[in-house]
Amino acid sequence: MRIAYVASTAVLVATTFLLTAPFVSAQPIDGEQQDYVDRFTFGELGLGRSTTVDSTGQATRLTVPSPAGSVPSMLDAVMTVPAWLDRGWVDVESDGRPITRITLDNTAPTTAVSIPLAAAPTVDGAIALDLIPSLIPDDRYCPDPASDAVRLIDATVAYQGQPAVPETIADFLPVVLRTLTLFVPSDADRETVTAATIVATSVIHHYGAQPVRVAVRPDSELAGAAPDGPFERSVVLARSSDAGVELIYPVDQAPPRMYLTGTGSDLTDQARLVTSDLSDIAVSTAASAGPSSATAQLPPESITLDDLGIGTVTGSGGATATASITIDQTRLGRSASNLSVHLIGSYTPGAGSVRATVNGSPLAVWEADDTGRLDRWIDIPNSSLSRVETLDISVDHPSTTGGGGCSAAADTSVTVDGSTLVRSSDSTTPAPLGLRSMPQALMPQFEIAMADESYAGVVRAVTMATGLQRLSSLPLLPEVVSMEQALDGSGPALVIAPALELPETVTLPLSSIDETTFRVADPDSAGGATELTVDTDEPFATVQVTSVQDNAVLVGSWNSAPDRFDAMLSWLDDDPARWFALDGDIVFAAQNTEPISLSSAALSGADDTAAAPENTTDRTTVLVVGVGLAVLAAAGVGALVLALRARRSTTAPSRHSDST
Repeated sequence: MRIAYVASTAVLVATTFLLTAPFVSAQPIDGEQQDYVDRFTFGELGLGRSTTVDSTGQATRLTVPSPAGSVPSMLDAVMTVPAWLDRGWVDVESDGRPITRITLDNTAPTTAVSIPLAAAPTVDGAIALDLIPSLIPDDRYCPDPASDAVRLIDATVAYQGQPAVPETIADFLPVVLRTLTLFVPSDADRETVTAATIVATSVIHHYGAQPVRVAVRPDSELAGAAPDGPFERSVVLARSSDAGVELIYPVDQAPPRMYLTGTGSDLTDQARLVTSDLSDIAVSTAASAGPSSATAQLPPESITLDDLGIGTVTGSGGATATASITIDQTRLGRSASNLSVHLIGSYTPGAGSVRATVNGSPLAVWEADDTGRLDRWIDIPNSSLSRVETLDISVDHPSTTGGGGCSAAADTSVTVDGSTLVRSSDSTTPAPLGLRSMPQALMPQFEIAMADESYAGVVRAVTMATGLQRLSSLPLLPEVVSMEQALDGSGPALVIAPALELPETVTLPLSSIDETTFRVADPDSAGGATELTVDTDEPFATVQVTSVQDNAVLVGSWNSAPDRFDAMLSWLDDDPARWFALDGDIVFAAQNTEPISLSSAALSGADDTAAAPENTTDRTTVLVVGVGLAVLAAAGVGALVLALRARRSTTAPSRHSDST
């Protein structure tokens, strides 16, 4: 799965943010609360679930955020010990200063680690730690760092001291944030909802991999709301003839709430100030942002790995070495097609071969030579494109004959230089069009339309927009408009509405034509469809990807009451990793079941036309029964009482006829 890649890429995003974050100028609070202690996991800090230590002896950098007034005091973790280790240790340094030495116990698979951080200097709101390993392998084993690496897992950081209370707008956002609360009017207009989505998505982007929770509350609850904690912030949106941004302190020694006021575009101007570069010079408790507009960045046709933030990629090993290049389409700023990579770099020369694969599928193989030079174009088929592509460049050298043991395998390395060029073109209709095409198919800017523009609709719009932003390396640019404008064919859109209120121009992959019958559209056949009838009428909800006039449209809908849809959004929002895991073009949720991802191509049988006869039943049957069982489970029916009616107006004979 690509979730692991996204986590590692997100670490880079979070690290970049932390290294560029300014000092918070506010002062810590005096008094008894100086001994305040809090603890964060690496995941909460945006540092990923684990960190792999470079076994070659090169330093592995860890960047730990250090909020003003509250400094990291101890890093506790578990370090894995490879089976091939005879003895070894890991030195921990900060800014060239030794912090501690971790001795690895080769009699156990893990070693408990406690790294004191009090002596580590804080620079621009962060502490930089370098982990430098010295590993001596057991002569009875051949080390394989790729599959048996030294990793830091289950890491937490304890913080000592009371976090400072912001004194200016520039200091409002801390370097670590757990929760952002948005207070919005119960009768919010479209500009106010736009402002809410701008604040939410820009804050999510600002914190990178940190899983900041976004809560939306009606402004009627503001008077009775408890003050924010040290790592919480609240933003209040209010319509007013006077546009501006102001910090108001609910009680002493608690973070202030940020009030954004204005009407129409004036309010959205204030919303953009929260995370913009202009906020750095807002060194007061009140300010007013002038007219501004969200500028969509036109993606370049060609861009280097350096400019993508990937840089030079190196792999090393025994007889085989692999350099993995992760290409994130959201960093390209669009849904791409005709993607090709001009490899520039080098590898260990000698007899053997060089292989290029994408997401595990072979692309090209050519003979290695004595020059050890990489200079070759690699084309990635459109059918292999997804939100994230992993391009692996591997060099294979045959083992030498003779002495055996580890010496029989040559030391091999491959390096892809940061000057390597990635070239692509715009894909007007992403192929394949599905959840893996989100959110890049909504870039550089998209519109949001809601059939229900009440407070509940605001919550849905903000939740979906923040979920999409978690998938993107670049900021999204949403704007709330009418249903007619969103579907006029001028650009991509997010639509939230009951299924019965969707315009006729919207054709969903999965629809309900009456109370008990599902219809799955065949994406490769005009008018073709598969139908599934169940014996009960139960509420369900979906998130689906379709297109209107060749523009990508993400649709959130429900068949009866919206409760099922709201529950599905809550489930997705509870764990950001769930957004990354979505696949196919349908997310289906019924009562008492977790949402599942489905593919309309598989459900309708379109995938089977290219499959071998012996494999024609597996995927489609599983997915069709998945929908049926989800509905049956919702009704509490204990027996299999569904009838699959494969009625297609233009389809081939049954896929099951050739199965054995």
